[in-house]
Amino acid sequence: MSTDTTERALRVLGLLQSRPGWTASELAGDLGVTTRTVRRDIERLRQLGYAVEGERGVAGGYRLSRGRAVPPLLFTEDEAVAIGLGLQRTAALGEGAEAEDAVSALAKLDAALPAPLRERLRDLRDTVRHTGLPTRRSAPESLTRLAAAIRNRSRIGFGYPPTRSGRGDLARRWVEPYQLVASDNGWYLSGFDLDRDDWRLFRLDRLTDLAVSTFGYRPRSDAPDAVQRLGRIPAESYRHTAVVVIEAPIGPLSDWFGHYSNRLRALDERRTELRAGTDHPEHVPSWLTGLEAPYTVLGDVAVRDAFAAAGRRLLAAAASGIEPGES
Repeated sequence: MSTDTTERALRVLGLLQSRPGWTASELAGDLGVTTRTVRRDIERLRQLGYAVEGERGVAGGYRLSRGRAVPPLLFTEDEAVAIGLGLQRTAALGEGAEAEDAVSALAKLDAALPAPLRERLRDLRDTVRHTGLPTRRSAPESLTRLAAAIRNRSRIGFGYPPTRSGRGDLARRWVEPYQLVASDNGWYLSGFDLDRDDWRLFRLDRLTDLAVSTFGYRPRSDAPDAVQRLGRIPAESYRHTAVVVIEAPIGPLSDWFGHYSNRLRALDERRTELRAGTDHPEHVPSWLTGLEAPYTVLGDVAVRDAFAAAGRRLLAAAASGIEPGES
């Protein structure tokens, strides 16, 4: 079970435990998914041993069987770290009750974990900044090793291949690590590159042969804001460029896009252009989820194709028929 599906299945379980019955539409609305996804999550819970009853019809829905013991969920260390990261992201980026629930769940998870694993999660909590959902996966072990190095102020070494522009010709880099950033385009490490005598951002999926040195370092007073530096990476550095014209003034959109507002450009008083780079065009449609203003996707071709594919999936989901408890 992937990190996101595991996190969502836990949220479904929590909702079912909070009151006697839920319709599929209610669960889908609370989770921000389709009723088909809810049905899959319910089936996952049943496979894990949870007795979830389902009743068809307008008045039907899902509920946990009364009088049945709820089996515990058992996770490996990496799964526990992944769940903790997901909850941290929700606590950092969510709003209102969603963020409060994530904080509450983190406290419960923290209390249930053995001390060494609890320390790993606390290191991540102190060193990671969440600005989005990473599209490139990083191994939990690598993340926790880097978080521990940041906490302990330990130098690290790793292999880092050159970029497509030819820069980065030093095969082995020695770095003072300062912060981890989880963004829509993946995981990044912000640190002081000792070979370049300057601050750098490193993509974690490109790091190889990570080693933590016994040599420490003193914190530097000029550490830059990693999120701001990440936002200044030019779109041309990625394989694809998303260009979207939004029918709204730049002011309100800047607040809505938050850390990514520097990717916006006012075309006139009523229209704003979004220009952003990505290596995964299939994830771009999710960037605009929840945006109420109409918009037009201009490019590139791969990004337009991704929006077309996402639209077909949404239409198919809407036409999939009535499910248990769906009105």
